[in-house]
Amino acid sequence: MICRSFFSTTAALTLALSPVAALAQDAETEETAAIADGDMGEDVLAEMFGALGEMFAVEPLTDGQNARLPLATSIVDKMIPAGSMAEMMDNMMGGTLGPIMEMAGDAGPKQKLAERLGITAFELSNVGEDDAAQLLEVFDPSWKARQAREAELMPKVMGEIMTVMEPPMKRAMSELYAINFSDNELGEIDAFFSTETGANFARKSFTMAADPRIMGATMESLPQLMGAMASIETRMAEATADLGPARTFDQLSSDEKAFVSEVTGMSVDDIEFSAMTSMEVMDAAEAAAEEAAEAAVE
Repeated sequence: MICRSFFSTTAALTLALSPVAALAQDAETEETAAIADGDMGEDVLAEMFGALGEMFAVEPLTDGQNARLPLATSIVDKMIPAGSMAEMMDNMMGGTLGPIMEMAGDAGPKQKLAERLGITAFELSNVGEDDAAQLLEVFDPSWKARQAREAELMPKVMGEIMTVMEPPMKRAMSELYAINFSDNELGEIDAFFSTETGANFARKSFTMAADPRIMGATMESLPQLMGAMASIETRMAEATADLGPARTFDQLSSDEKAFVSEVTGMSVDDIEFSAMTSMEVMDAAEAAAEEAAEAAVE
């Protein structure tokens, strides 16, 4: 239950932030320009997230469900005591996610330089780490200290996010318990969590969900997972074999290229360059994925 709550929370956060990212890329209106500049007023936020909330409108609770809501709320409070989600995130950042976050935050000079240049690290294959570090100094003499402080700040920020999200998540869970369980069932659930064993279970569930053993068990299946992922392309090709291959831009006729250019507003040369660059990136990413799969198997 706790694991599902965490992933649901993460999904909700992703959904909430996606419109911001999308709008920030569109500077045609005054509101989106404000978003891009980081100067977004409360009215804009309220309107934007209000529209997002309407996408997930739900039926109001029935009288019977409302009658069960107080007991359902009491159960959820016992299952998720105040501050538990922030505590779970703190445990995860220090345990399950700690090594991953440390690896991401300790990106080498070449990776950081690629980020600064807006390209992939594959495109800097001819640049050594020492040279990359020297170039980074040009962009940001304090890049190492900045990287360390960002890594230090991330757990705190994630904890604050979980603190903000905990009340609405608990409210939603309370409503779901009121909807999905009868009076007798809620009574039995409440009786369990009111016992010493039930309270201990609720408290330790968060700790167990953040235990590195969970990630370790997941990593055990990584080779098989990578093997299954590697077979997807072959299976997709087999499933669509009778449809014939899709064409790339360079395979289009002159008239078709002109049509694409007219509709997109991009020149033929620009499209050809973008298509070529995209293929190079995809090839490099595919090669990296294959190397990772082979390393995982070994």
